[in-house]
Amino acid sequence: MKSKPKKNSQSGLSWQKLKPKSSRRPSTLPAFKKRAGMIGRVGMWVLVLGLFVGSFFWVEKVFRNDPGPIDITGPGAPVKQIEFSSNGVLSQKWFMSWFGPVRGRSLMDLDIEKIRMELEKESQVVAARVTRKFPATLEISLEEQSPIMVLRLKVKSGGYNDWLVSRDGSLYLGECYTPARLSHLPSLSVPSSALKRTQNDQGFQPLKEIAQVAPLLELARREYPAFYRDWKIVSYDLSNEFDPVAHILIRSGKVKKIRFAPQKFATQMERLHYLFLEPDFRKSQAIESIDLSHDRSVFAKI
Repeated sequence: MKSKPKKNSQSGLSWQKLKPKSSRRPSTLPAFKKRAGMIGRVGMWVLVLGLFVGSFFWVEKVFRNDPGPIDITGPGAPVKQIEFSSNGVLSQKWFMSWFGPVRGRSLMDLDIEKIRMELEKESQVVAARVTRKFPATLEISLEEQSPIMVLRLKVKSGGYNDWLVSRDGSLYLGECYTPARLSHLPSLSVPSSALKRTQNDQGFQPLKEIAQVAPLLELARREYPAFYRDWKIVSYDLSNEFDPVAHILIRSGKVKKIRFAPQKFATQMERLHYLFLEPDFRKSQAIESIDLSHDRSVFAKI
């Protein structure tokens, strides 16, 4: 018998040759995009890491050789002009005396917030606004107290000090007021026990009762100027506004005493006006007293 032919031993190898060879190259477009995205992300992280390391060495070099602060503003221009305004009597001359010489002072070197705070420490100043106007102008704007009365007090060294009284009861030694302006203000009379010194002992604490008196004075000055000009001294007892004893007392030239209740001033001033239209009151050179504090009743003594 003929022996069967042996299977080709190379047949196994021939099938292996038919197996496709693996390749690292992407065979499709999505695979290619994925591979490119991964490479891009790796490259970006390498770049970020390089920048971080580089900036670290740069900062270290700068601080190692630090020449000091860098002025990016350039040399400050010296102050050449002061623009000053106020709603009261304080003038630019007063401010220049308060502020001192501006020669050699740079506009940028001035601490405008500190200047504002120091101005507002002045008892006559309610609020201050300080601004720079480039290239070389300093702007100052003030809101001042407005006095409604004068409180004259003796001083230990002799003589008197005239303290001005604002509508909120603040007391201050006024500056730049003319004698003519102050002569039109009535005087305030209060017991010494009502005056409390401030902590620095340089002035007095506000008189809170003045806020109840101010509307009467403002009404008289605005609508009854003839009466107001004749009012000389103002005093009060306002421990309780609605107590029948509470009152405001005006001493004037025509009427020695005018007593007001501490509310409904418009009604009381109308009654006073009508009273002076009466012939007996118009002819009288002086009137002892008029009491308007009892609601609709008026008590007068000629």
